Amino acid sequence: MEKKDNYISQELFDISIEDFDALDGVHEFSDKYKNNKKELIKEYRKSVCNSSFKKYKKAAAAAAVLLIISVPVITNAATGGEFFNRIWGNEGKGVEYGEPYSEYLYDDEKGTSCKITYPKSEYENTDPEKAEELIGDNISYNPVDLKIGDTKLSVLSFVHDGNAAVAEFTLEKKGGVDVLEYNKSYNRSKGAAFSGNAKFYFNFDEYDGKIFVDIDKSSEDKVYCYYYMTCQYQENTDSVTLNIEEYPCTNDELYAAEGIQYEKYISEIKYNSVPVPVSDKAEKTVFTNAKNGIAEVSPLSVKIDMKKGLGLYNDEAYDPYSAYYVSINYKNGKKYIVHEHEMDGIHQCGTEIDNTSYACGDIDGNFTLVFNRLVDTDNIQSVTVNETEYILK
Repeated sequence: MEKKDNYISQELFDISIEDFDALDGVHEFSDKYKNNKKELIKEYRKSVCNSSFKKYKKAAAAAAVLLIISVPVITNAATGGEFFNRIWGNEGKGVEYGEPYSEYLYDDEKGTSCKITYPKSEYENTDPEKAEELIGDNISYNPVDLKIGDTKLSVLSFVHDGNAAVAEFTLEKKGGVDVLEYNKSYNRSKGAAFSGNAKFYFNFDEYDGKIFVDIDKSSEDKVYCYYYMTCQYQENTDSVTLNIEEYPCTNDELYAAEGIQYEKYISEIKYNSVPVPVSDKAEKTVFTNAKNGIAEVSPLSVKIDMKKGLGLYNDEAYDPYSAYYVSINYKNGKKYIVHEHEMDGIHQCGTEIDNTSYACGDIDGNFTLVFNRLVDTDNIQSVTVNETEYILK
């Protein structure tokens, strides 16, 4: 469901309440804490009106998901390079995605508005032969087709490097796909959101990211999406886990429910997990600064250890905003400015730039930026973060 521009809701918050108390180790919370948390989650969800997948590991009723067997396809070969250019190139990215611009977004319920200024984003044409050379062996073209209610979800391809990943998927429904809310402004900011009409939610286990909807390619009954993600932890396995949460009602009805009705809805939520085949990880190259701080670079992403060599205080190292300038410097003298923003008294720039598809920090002080193009790591001279240079280890 394409959502009209000039609207803002609070799904722009960066962290879910479920993630707030997540622990790496095993810990058993008291029943009182669990009950209080459940009520807090309920109030939080109703206030932000945005679905967030609950990472429950306990046994639950299986969702009514029909797995449809599909044969592997070679997407890029069948489209003459369109596959690479739509996900990592400039196809489907009109001029409105390029130069910076401002718009007013309105909250109809509160009767308020705010001005949003988007940074400049630069997209390049992708050479399909070079793309095949860089990541061709790392892309899994093993479609996973799922029937969830009256909607078909198809994961068409998946590629990852251990720090980041990109998945291509489609949603199909006769009469119109209504699972997602999306428009060009959503694509430029936080990505598509699960709509109030949605009766299910899905994500990839251990991944967080942004869904870009290819509006030019999509139709009312079929939506093409690219899921740009960062990874919290990825084992060396031949699959990743797609988590599905199916509701007995719509999101809006769940948020509006109270008391017994709310508890009934919660008890009827069904969960399922489906393996999605993956190929080998894309190779990463390690660059270091003078203090042994690391920047891991693959054709897909760069992961920066913000704690070493950047002169940041402890709290600053855990704030991704502290990385005000990140660039990949090639051996031929050209630069790929991945991200640049002004920082009062520290860094000024004529135009702020965001050439990422998604970016996210983690609790260990690392900052991962998913590229909006493919990077040839063999031709990198150095990496610059703020004023610090990283060279090949």
